[in-house]
Amino acid sequence: MTINENKNYFYRLLKGESSFPIVFWFWFIFVSFLIELFFEIIFMDSIYAQNKENYTEFFLYLVLTIYSFAIFLIIFRTANKYKGLKLWSFLSKVLVSINLFFSINFFIEVGKFYFYEDYGLEKEIASLKDNLPMQIDINSTLIDINKEKKNIYYKYQLNEVNLEDDILRNKFKKQIQDSLCEDPNTLDLLKRDYILNYSYVNEKEKEIINIITDKKACGDSIYDLEILNNVLEKQGKI
Repeated sequence: MTINENKNYFYRLLKGESSFPIVFWFWFIFVSFLIELFFEIIFMDSIYAQNKENYTEFFLYLVLTIYSFAIFLIIFRTANKYKGLKLWSFLSKVLVSINLFFSINFFIEVGKFYFYEDYGLEKEIASLKDNLPMQIDINSTLIDINKEKKNIYYKYQLNEVNLEDDILRNKFKKQIQDSLCEDPNTLDLLKRDYILNYSYVNEKEKEIINIITDKKACGDSIYDLEILNNVLEKQGKI
């Protein structure tokens, strides 16, 4: 097929003048299946999907959304000119409309993830909240979690834990803050200027201790773990 023939074919395709069965089964069903296969099996396991800083995933979903919109117009134009069974024409319009709806909604979700800093965190908190109460260990249960601007509030219930002594309370506080400053996930939040508020209550929900941790509480070593991970990554050890 020559260049001019290709141009003429795609021109007729966009105008809705191509064969309706070919447009529906090949350009809509088969090509959409190949795209889905690419995303689910090939792309999502690649390093590009893991690295959100390069925007590769966002631009791929942008292209997918544009294709969904294009095939929506093509199906409608071709179906309107189809002389066969009207039910098939109607069902094809319904299916391609549903496909476009989901493509646009998913693209909006991806866009929020990239351009709205708190979106991923808020989704994670909402998911966690749906599964409360959550047993953390033999002595503690997470019973509530909330986010207000740059503050994240955790509420734990402690069972059979005695923190009446000031020495024990200070030791407990240090253990909690040290763990927060060492964990990569919470450390990332602290470096983004989030403040982690850990409230511990007894079985009667009376507050035992409240621990507030910001990046200052981690000291000057807050970036040491990141530096160490980068070194180990370059050495191929993680």
